[in-house]
Amino acid sequence: MTHRNFSSARLITCSIITLILFSSCRKEKLDIQSPNNRRCSTYLEQFEAIWEGLDHTYVMWDTDTVDWDARYEKYRPIFASFDANGVDSATYVNTWKGVINGLLDHHMTLFLWNPSEGHKYLIKMAPHLPSRVTKYATQVEILKRQSGISNFIEYSDTTGKYVSSVFCLLPGKSTGKHIAYLRLSEFNMSTLFDKSAPADARAPFRAFYGDGDTAWFTGVTNGAVGKSDVESIIIDLRGNPGGSVSEISPFIGSLLQNMFHWGYTRYKQGLNRMDYTVWEPLEFECPRSHLKEAKPIVVLSDANSVSCAELSTYILKTIPNGTFIGESTYGGTCALSPNTDVTFNLFYTGCFGDQQLYEKNKPTHPEDFSYFMYSGTYQVVTTEYKSLEGVGVTPDIEVPYNDSELSAGVDSQLNRALQYLRTGK
Repeated sequence: MTHRNFSSARLITCSIITLILFSSCRKEKLDIQSPNNRRCSTYLEQFEAIWEGLDHTYVMWDTDTVDWDARYEKYRPIFASFDANGVDSATYVNTWKGVINGLLDHHMTLFLWNPSEGHKYLIKMAPHLPSRVTKYATQVEILKRQSGISNFIEYSDTTGKYVSSVFCLLPGKSTGKHIAYLRLSEFNMSTLFDKSAPADARAPFRAFYGDGDTAWFTGVTNGAVGKSDVESIIIDLRGNPGGSVSEISPFIGSLLQNMFHWGYTRYKQGLNRMDYTVWEPLEFECPRSHLKEAKPIVVLSDANSVSCAELSTYILKTIPNGTFIGESTYGGTCALSPNTDVTFNLFYTGCFGDQQLYEKNKPTHPEDFSYFMYSGTYQVVTTEYKSLEGVGVTPDIEVPYNDSELSAGVDSQLNRALQYLRTGK
């Protein structure tokens, strides 16, 4: 998903870090031609451009264990043989899978164009997400049947333009008290406040947070979550693939009581593999209207919670009043931007290649061996400098996804969240 720069991150200026520079052993002199502008007329040139692009821009070189120079020595002759002898599509794709196999970035997707076939290939080396789309709809249907549910509001988008979301109140621990529940399909909430967005698309968020700002919610105003009869909160991010990282701050910051430091970020600042910026702290400042009282919060996430959904899960798990129930998340936590004018040209990091191949079915020059590499722009680590890339966020209370139970009308993850909030255990 598209990611944008972090908000509320402040540069650490109290320490000086000496950057260790590693250059590729393949060449004595680096070719610094932008990987965004390379035009390739052969299989070998395509390989050289992508290998070199990753050599300069890959943001995980400090932790990745892949021997990138060995990959070059192994695969260069193979791509040269393709030019001499030709190659079938299956071999072409499988060879590229071998090139990037094992790289840690779980967002990484390679878009390839073979002009001899006029076809675009997508190669994604991270584990495929479990197929649960229909079961997420089942979870909502089970929610509707919860005893004592009230104020149920659902917006289900069918256009692909807006966020689907669900709000409701569920019986709480104390008599007359409630649990406020909010579920969202992705982090793209700002589209809900476009003039073209249907008014009912905003209804679940209005019910949860309140009227907020005319363009975007700026905190808890007169919504249910801030009322005295709501004693606890469930944020449901199961199946959420992420989206705009800039939306994490208003989404979560409204529920906090104080500024919260949750991690660090950095990116590349030069062409060598270990050319990094210093670590910058990631902090949330509470918006003008926020919860003054800390209420217990449970976040529900699963193996299909990716990127922004994972970072949000980690933050909600880390705050003193937060608990994560479900299963470990996907493990794609690097933030990124697919805008190549921003990535290589400004930061020497992240996505590179033909932007049109990424956005459309054909490259700018269909006669070329074009490419687009979709990969992380920013590293994100915890306050202990631990990377969650390829690992994901582990739950405080593990409740695995259970397909057979859902088919029988039982959502064990939701039930465990309700039990925890109603009993404290």
